[in-house]
Amino acid sequence: MTVGPINALNGYPIWYKDENGLRLMLNTNPDDPYAIIDPLPNPGQPVSFPDNFPSEAFYFIAEAEMTTGTGERARLVLALEAAFVNEVPAEGDQIVFGRVRIRVAGLQPNVEYKVTHPYGVDTFIAEPDDDGFGEINFTEDIGGMNGGNFELALNSRVFPFLQWDPNVGPQAPEGYIGDPNVPHRVIGSLFTDDFGEPQNIFRIEGLGIGIGSPDAATTPGLDPDNCIETREFSIAGKISTVSGVDVPRTTYSQSIATSGAIDVFATTDIGLETIQVSGTGLNPTLLQGENGVYFARVEYLGATPPSSITVANVSDNPPSVKEAIPVDFITATVTYGNDAKVLSINASSSDQVNTVTLTVRDFGIGELLIPAEGVTVNTLVVPADVTIQSSAGGIQTFPVVVTGSGNNPVGVLSNAGTDQSVLINSQVTLDGSGSSGPITAFQWTQIEGPPIALQNANSAVATFIAPSEAAQLTFQLTVQGEGGPSSDTVIINILESAELPVADAGINQVVEQGSLVTLSGSATGNVTTFQWTQISGPSVVINNANSPIATFTFPRQFTTLSFELTATGPGGTATDTVSISTIPDRLTVTRAEYRTGDSEWRIVGTTSISGPGVTITIHVGNTVNGPILAQVEVDALGSWEYRVEPSPVAPDATRAISIQSSSGGVLLNVPLNVRN
Repeated sequence: MTVGPINALNGYPIWYKDENGLRLMLNTNPDDPYAIIDPLPNPGQPVSFPDNFPSEAFYFIAEAEMTTGTGERARLVLALEAAFVNEVPAEGDQIVFGRVRIRVAGLQPNVEYKVTHPYGVDTFIAEPDDDGFGEINFTEDIGGMNGGNFELALNSRVFPFLQWDPNVGPQAPEGYIGDPNVPHRVIGSLFTDDFGEPQNIFRIEGLGIGIGSPDAATTPGLDPDNCIETREFSIAGKISTVSGVDVPRTTYSQSIATSGAIDVFATTDIGLETIQVSGTGLNPTLLQGENGVYFARVEYLGATPPSSITVANVSDNPPSVKEAIPVDFITATVTYGNDAKVLSINASSSDQVNTVTLTVRDFGIGELLIPAEGVTVNTLVVPADVTIQSSAGGIQTFPVVVTGSGNNPVGVLSNAGTDQSVLINSQVTLDGSGSSGPITAFQWTQIEGPPIALQNANSAVATFIAPSEAAQLTFQLTVQGEGGPSSDTVIINILESAELPVADAGINQVVEQGSLVTLSGSATGNVTTFQWTQISGPSVVINNANSPIATFTFPRQFTTLSFELTATGPGGTATDTVSISTIPDRLTVTRAEYRTGDSEWRIVGTTSISGPGVTITIHVGNTVNGPILAQVEVDALGSWEYRVEPSPVAPDATRAISIQSSSGGVLLNVPLNVRN
């Protein structure tokens, strides 16, 4: 399976090709009776991108429908669809995805149903609906849903393409895989069903689904009371007659002031294609090659190359054309000497006549200018590769070659903990568990102050009883291991008395949902430890909870959180609390539409608080007291969408919807566009 070159007229791939070599193009012709597209913004005018372009079109679509025993519709949609990120034609928002959609109503609730179709078998538990029946509402869309990345659609299930069965009349219209207006048997499934037959079928098995259905199963071995099936599909797809052309590289070289050469690399679908390059100052030249890979070196006259060239696949009718801008070609060597910690870069441009500046893109130490003799820099920042760009337009990435000896292994490092102040006659803990490395032994030693008796002096944690008079004690922790020994000291101040500390958790705050919040605490008096504790609201993770300054991320909810700061010292413990609240999110609705013909809702919007965890509740009517139409999740970019057809819910007399967010935002009385 492969994806074709990009069409310069609309930014979509010219074609997709399945594993059988069947190549389908994007059909956006509103006058084509075999095309399925959304209506043009300006019907009757020529298709143009993006001003008069369909919001949805297809490379391939196959649909099948049946009627359940309760008279409800069962629908299967299999498609390779072209659309837009925000459903409005715009440059850079083009998306292509493979879709498998299964929708069935009028089922037994909470009962398992098995759905067999040309691209697999899916099993569902029918979800109860508002009328006491069960339903299946499944959509699987796989592709580059954020724009571009058209090859991701190849990961979807809708390959190979289905097409009309040539052994069953009538035959498909010439140049097409079928007529979407005529249900027909199909071929193309790679699967076989439970009876060893090709899975070119739409079949649903489950309790009572076939009783009274005109589509009750006729396959021997199946119970018609518990199975419905059809082999008739409505199918659309136009066979691509053009291969297109891509130009992955166009680089020039020049060593004299009067002429130079351009290296043109082109690709197209495998076949006997004729690829030609032309441009100002160039003689039209055919590219050499085969199997879809082509190349030519063309000479030009002048001190600079042409500002652009044209590469055309003249085998296509009409010829496929791609414009390209010649840029210089960069050669370079990049090495890092690990002993001296020096990064060395030598680079040159294929343009040896004109003044060309080469720079290294910033990889953490700033942008580097590369003079003719190269550049060296002392650095501990070593990227896997560096990208060099030229003022003549060239840009290339080169791997960093590392030389020298290996880095030293990690050694042991002693950490005796923080200094402490304690009261006389109290038990004191010396904690060296913060030490690191491959430690083989611990040893605590008193090196200053009145002598005391240490307990567990050869462990990470040791204890002793403080003397009965004020003093200052110093202890040393020595750890043994590879790269050791390593030592650290800690001071313990023995106090006869100490004031009770006073804690201050800071002022109450109002913050944005999802933002990083800083808890700014402090205390007066002799304080040895701090501890933040959450005492109300949805649970959050407190970073540096044992420090006066702590942080946490406010949940994506409209709520209030409370925290307690505990300050502990020799004189006792004190606490204080702080409240953190938030503001509602800001909602927009960019599309609110109901199509009466398909009973289809299309509602699209955004919120200032991005997901995950944020949900949007859509109400029918001009208040949030109206019936709930749906609840949808907000994505990582703050967008949300509800698109369902057919829907048992229709607009009310207000022809409006109201939106309520789990993050507190509300939009009332949003006008609804009701259309056929």
